[in-house]
Amino acid sequence: MTPILKNYLFKLVLPNKQEYLENFKELIEEATKQTLGKLWTEEWIEKLGRTTIKAHCMVTAGRVILEQNGQEVYLPSRVRMGVAERVGRILRSQYKRMKCFYDCLKIFEIVGMNDSETKLIQLMNLNYQGKIKQPLYKKVLLKHTIRLIKNWKQNCHIDFHMVPYCTLVEPIIKRFVFLYSPDNYRELDYKVNNNQIWFRVRLPKTTASKNINDWEWVEGMIPIPIKIQERIDESVSQHPKKPKMITVILKGGIEQFFFSFPWEFKQKINEQKVRTRALAVDLGVKKIATAIVCEKKRQISKPFYVKLTSNQYQHIERLFKHLNGISKQTKVIPEEGKEKRQLEERARIYRKLAQIKVELVHTTTNILITKAKQWNCDRIILEDLRSFSPKKGRKKWSRQLNEWLRGQITNQLEDKGKEEGLLIKKVNPWGTSNHCARCANSKGQTITGANNVLQKKNGRWFYCPECGFTADRDYNAALNIYRASFINYRQIKSLKDTSPITYTEIGIPSPDCSWRRSRDELTTTQIVLVTGG
Repeated sequence: MTPILKNYLFKLVLPNKQEYLENFKELIEEATKQTLGKLWTEEWIEKLGRTTIKAHCMVTAGRVILEQNGQEVYLPSRVRMGVAERVGRILRSQYKRMKCFYDCLKIFEIVGMNDSETKLIQLMNLNYQGKIKQPLYKKVLLKHTIRLIKNWKQNCHIDFHMVPYCTLVEPIIKRFVFLYSPDNYRELDYKVNNNQIWFRVRLPKTTASKNINDWEWVEGMIPIPIKIQERIDESVSQHPKKPKMITVILKGGIEQFFFSFPWEFKQKINEQKVRTRALAVDLGVKKIATAIVCEKKRQISKPFYVKLTSNQYQHIERLFKHLNGISKQTKVIPEEGKEKRQLEERARIYRKLAQIKVELVHTTTNILITKAKQWNCDRIILEDLRSFSPKKGRKKWSRQLNEWLRGQITNQLEDKGKEEGLLIKKVNPWGTSNHCARCANSKGQTITGANNVLQKKNGRWFYCPECGFTADRDYNAALNIYRASFINYRQIKSLKDTSPITYTEIGIPSPDCSWRRSRDELTTTQIVLVTGG
């Protein structure tokens, strides 16, 4: 069984030597930009993309040269190797994107650009049918590439056969990252002892270093919090693998340096012999998650909701309104500093939104994992919504989906689920919102409320006219997500051909699935998220 690597962040504080970290960051960022600018060619992208050799072995430290005002700045060899590893990984990440770009151009030559995205994606998959078992590109990557080409063609009138990929796409390094993985303890030494991490790192005294004398060894101690130490005690080895140095922008715009240390864990195995209990989760925007526990095609728990309060939701909406109104609010600022102030204000709001999203994702995933463990579930079932996109012309809905946390929550659930021995299963989302989970034979309607069956397009309640079942719309979707986990699409054509989900209370099956029974199920557990916002 493959081991799991779990990263933990530790704040890096060097009293009276903090400026050394700033010098190190400036040198590494400039060296990365200069090296990446020299190697940003299709030949290097293809060279790295076709091999699995470590990136610093391909780029090599000799290619990393930092120049300032026509003079070369000294960097230790192991620091150059760390920069080479970072540059090589960036180049390697562009290989599949570049290949997808040229393959899409071949399809455009045959059918033109007037066809829909769905048809172009089908043609792309047909082109590779028989050559490989699975599609070569993910649907999200194909959609993104097709839209880029169409936008460039429409707005810039570019002849793509005359312009290479590396000219159209430019590398942007948004955050500082330095990898110590190629180092052999020449630039960083560390030990873990008595709930503390002792480290010794070599940093530059100045940004214009000429030789090794301009670099100095700095020592420090990092305390390990009790909660993290409890997790580390379960790891394979108390000594972590080689870390990376990163920067994180905290609240208020303060940039702080961190060491990200990875520990190796063994994947937990659920000791239960019969493993049929599952937590079905429907992810949403305002209701971040709606979950129920099911077993043997029966619902055995009342639904519970993880959601924002109205004040928190309005706070997030106000931040987006503020973003839209920044240009109007900054008219009183003098022209020479207006654009700079606008960019700073936008960056400040985006940092605040990013912090809120991080808190929501961590809190939501922790709640779902805790619920799954309390009910002795062996799996968590989610919808596979990677290719979901809104209709054109719905600007606000597009923005909400862009800020939707479904991708981050899914990724974190996969990581945390492995540690707890939980299987994360993704199902086809077709029909989960509009089919009845109780009678399983008809499509329902969205209505105004529990006691009002007046049909409403954007109603938050579900009503089945055939069996009379009425319930929260997301609750019904969570039931259907559990039903979809049993579908074998080679034998069953759609969700309506599966068996319904009955309600079980304290192990006693419900005799019917009438709407009166569903009224009793409305007493649910609501969990409200409280964030820093």
